[in-house]
Amino acid sequence: MFFARLKKLVQVEETEEMKQSTGKTWTNADLAPNPPETRRWDSWSFFLFQFSISFSPTTYNAGASLVASGLLWWHIFLAAWVGSILCCILVVMNARGPSRYHIGFPSFVRISAGLRGSLLWVFIRGVVAILYMATQTLYAGYLMDVCLRCVFGHKWTDIPNHLPASSGTTSRKLLAFFILWFIQFPFMFIHPSKTGPIFAAKSFIVVPSLFATMAWAVHHAGGAHLDKLVVTTVTGSQLGWGFMRALNSTISNVLPPLVNIADLARYANHPKQTWTITYGLFISKPIVILIGMIIASCGKHMYGTTYWNLWDFFNATLDHNWNAGARTLVFLAALTQVYATFVTNISSNSIPVGCDLAGLFPRYFTIVRGQILCAILAIAVVPWKIVSSAQQFLTFLNSYICFICPILAIEIVDYWFVRRGNVHMPSVFLGGPQGIYWYWHGINPRAYAAWIIGVVLVVHGVANALHPHSLNAASTDIYNMGFILSTLSAGIAYYLICLVFPVKIMPDAHADEPVTWERLGSSEGFFPDDLNVPEYIAFSSHGMSSSVEEESEGKDEKTIEPSNIIEV
Repeated sequence: MFFARLKKLVQVEETEEMKQSTGKTWTNADLAPNPPETRRWDSWSFFLFQFSISFSPTTYNAGASLVASGLLWWHIFLAAWVGSILCCILVVMNARGPSRYHIGFPSFVRISAGLRGSLLWVFIRGVVAILYMATQTLYAGYLMDVCLRCVFGHKWTDIPNHLPASSGTTSRKLLAFFILWFIQFPFMFIHPSKTGPIFAAKSFIVVPSLFATMAWAVHHAGGAHLDKLVVTTVTGSQLGWGFMRALNSTISNVLPPLVNIADLARYANHPKQTWTITYGLFISKPIVILIGMIIASCGKHMYGTTYWNLWDFFNATLDHNWNAGARTLVFLAALTQVYATFVTNISSNSIPVGCDLAGLFPRYFTIVRGQILCAILAIAVVPWKIVSSAQQFLTFLNSYICFICPILAIEIVDYWFVRRGNVHMPSVFLGGPQGIYWYWHGINPRAYAAWIIGVVLVVHGVANALHPHSLNAASTDIYNMGFILSTLSAGIAYYLICLVFPVKIMPDAHADEPVTWERLGSSEGFFPDDLNVPEYIAFSSHGMSSSVEEESEGKDEKTIEPSNIIEV
């Protein structure tokens, strides 16, 4: 009796589809298409979201290892521009389907992988996001430590340490971590459809702060001194492969938003509104990497040491300028970076984990519940231990590009070139052979074959990243081209396999329907004779059309005023 009540208590509110289901449930309110009243993201929202994502410590220090490998600052800057262009193309293509049919990644990936096949891909994304949530929260804790030093001075820095060296942290830094965690935790209760203002605020607060930090550093150092960053330089083929490594590294740094964009694009009124993502990405990513290199070079000129992390640079500034003015400026700069880091955590980690848990356990998890659990698990994985004693593990995390890029490629090829933008929405949540996305026992063998090809082609290079010189130079070169090779190989393989073994695009009852571009998009994936068609879908006598879609297109043609940011 107790367990029955407990089960009823933890189960999510049932939809009509859940009530009718007799086997495994494949839907809940957060997995199903979100209704028009939740589509609050406009063009400004998507621009500010992507623009703000790059203004975080992880992007700031992206050039560290690349400079150490012998590349000049402008090599890295150029690689960042080229990588941003490639990412712009992929992110807008991957946002199209979710913004047209208003479903997130766990539901959208079923179309290409199959209902059961999607579970592994969802699981991979979720596990990596939890680990990144933990390490990013730790980094924000380091910045919080700087803020508290500015406020309390030696009273904070003199806090005695009661932890052993093997713990990987100190009592003071652990306290800063938990203070930051408790500040961040309330944001886990905000549904993704309502997070637009958070990213808008980040753009207006963090961006000027980081530019001000750079201006202060340049002024006090008497210039940028970028030429002092590189000790040794490379030429010839080493330069070429170094550039490819830089390209791969900058892309891997922005990879999470490329995959996770579905979880936010679903809240657009119309696909055209997501195009502004490209402007935000193209502008911000290279600029932040350049700012990071400038501040690091100025720090080296002023203090004799290259500080690639902002918290180290801030602490060095306090060490050399312990006065009221410096403490105030460093406090404000560090505090804005604290905000920047946990906002990035929300978009790149907690929201994806919330969506993934809803996809894996639809009867028990909503997106918000998943976000809350993600924050709790960020403590459970003890990130201070991971960062201090498992650098190889962090290297492996960064190599997850090998596993995620093929998924991204398969999603894009499946939607744009195989199905031509046609998704039958009822089949996304229909388990069993009657659903067109059930494939073979719930798994699409074509997608998995292409995914394995994309992974195997590059993954052997991970061993070299973990244990340098364990494999030959060719393996290293292939790994440094991991993004391009894994994406192209998986995408091309999937397309060719589908040419030989075509997928079913329309359900049996409508097998004769012409497969024109996004024919089902106007009705958001429904036919008039489908069960449980949402009330907001309207059909005309001459074909399929949606009053919501027509209204959305009309809105999109209007001039977007900056005041709309408040209405996100």
